[in-house]
Amino acid sequence: MKFGVLFRVQDPPAGENIGQRMRETIEAATVAEEAGFDGVFLPEHHMMPDGYLPNPFPLMGAIAARTERVHIGTTVHLLSFYNPIQTAEAAAVVDQIAGGRVRLGVGLGNFEPEFELMGLEKKGQARRFAEAIELLQLAWSGEEFDYEGEFYKSKGKVAPAPLDAKLWIGAMSDVGVTRAAKFGCAWPTDPIHNIAVIERWAEQYRNAAREYGTESDTSIVLLRDAWLADSIQEVEEVWWPRARADHWMYFKDIPRFVADLEPTLANVHKEEDFTFAQHHINRLVVGSPEDCIATIRSMQETLEMDYLIMTFRFATGPDHESHLECLRRFGKEVIPAFQ
Repeated sequence: MKFGVLFRVQDPPAGENIGQRMRETIEAATVAEEAGFDGVFLPEHHMMPDGYLPNPFPLMGAIAARTERVHIGTTVHLLSFYNPIQTAEAAAVVDQIAGGRVRLGVGLGNFEPEFELMGLEKKGQARRFAEAIELLQLAWSGEEFDYEGEFYKSKGKVAPAPLDAKLWIGAMSDVGVTRAAKFGCAWPTDPIHNIAVIERWAEQYRNAAREYGTESDTSIVLLRDAWLADSIQEVEEVWWPRARADHWMYFKDIPRFVADLEPTLANVHKEEDFTFAQHHINRLVVGSPEDCIATIRSMQETLEMDYLIMTFRFATGPDHESHLECLRRFGKEVIPAFQ
């Protein structure tokens, strides 16, 4: 199993120092590579006052130039918002710089204001997304193509083609994981649903892959939030308040949860309703090295995932130096247990 780091490139409250946060992300990516992680990944969102990264490709290129081994990717790039040819070209350039290390995770998007920003309607978004995937795959083939669909029309050949870039398709529904299986792509999960929900979708994903004959090309990429400390108590006191704020944003703004498999969320109405005692079970990778190893093994037994990508630092912290130390310690005290 491979290990990755997902960086949240944010600077609350108003993004005054977002450039510094980007530079810290480049440094953290190099530290992650040195520590033994297999990949580093960036997210994407738009119009966030804290400067949340709206375009991952420039930063991916900077990381590619500073690293030698790790995968460089997105979880996820909001493909629905762009001409897929432009995405194909941007990712191919980064893949050339990186020597074939790009893992482009793409997603449908669900936040209404982002669609409004791009001048798009959510109506028809699933069909537009599927077309974008088809066109991106054609563009990456290195061959001439002539494509005409409901939303896109394109003819030509993209150059340079990527060296060895891989396309991943993120999803948070039965329909979404079926789509990922249909296109023969790895499925990066979300980091917020508990393992019971992910297990249900994993079964659907694997069943669909068997139906489409894409089993050999599919794999599960589990996203989780994580922090390594000397004890669970330290995690709750130092790290949890920052993680809770991040999770609350998703619960509040993008409420897509599976009620029958997440009973602890029934009485969550405000951020303070998230209790660490309930929320970290089957959802977070936290605690001592022994705690983290046991949690990862349990998740691995349940899901048989091929990649575990973790976020350690959130918008409000911990601070940069603590983040780097956590990455180094995780690489030294947890990752070797799985090699």
